[in-house]
Amino acid sequence: MKVHLLKPDLHQIDAINTDTFALCLFEEDRPPRGLCGLVDWRLCGRISKMILDGQALGRLRESVLTPAYGRLPCNRLVIFGLGSRQDFSLNRAREVSWFLCDTLRKLKAPSFAIALPGSPVTALSPRARMEVFLEEAIRVFGAEDASVVQEVFVCEPTELHRELSEAIGMVTRKLKAIWR
Repeated sequence: MKVHLLKPDLHQIDAINTDTFALCLFEEDRPPRGLCGLVDWRLCGRISKMILDGQALGRLRESVLTPAYGRLPCNRLVIFGLGSRQDFSLNRAREVSWFLCDTLRKLKAPSFAIALPGSPVTALSPRARMEVFLEEAIRVFGAEDASVVQEVFVCEPTELHRELSEAIGMVTRKLKAIWR
């Protein structure tokens, strides 16, 4: 599994080729924020309309599958509920990361783009959220069968890329030590 870091802007997003966009939504996010908000803007408010219609509420363990309507470089979008922002903790990040990866595995997504669960409004460090996300991704997709998911595009601000790269390296070193 290859992990690519990119900044959350439309030029970067348009340049990638991925199967699925995995978007995270808190219950309180009205309008959507972060990557979900950016994608909502690109879709002319389609996600906001889904929220208003009660189709996507951001409840914990909620997942909503919708097409990309040809406006993004992917086939589909999955909106994942994170629950309440005030209840978001490292344990919740782990639970959501597992649920998200498990859902994408069931969808047989060979690649996906994501902002780390909790971005951009959580107090948890990006490094901790990246470590938790990667650990759960490896647990779900399997360390030896990492070929199921070829690429993961993590959309986070450029100023966090160094810290996130270090987290990727640390998890990779842990994995190599465990699976030798």
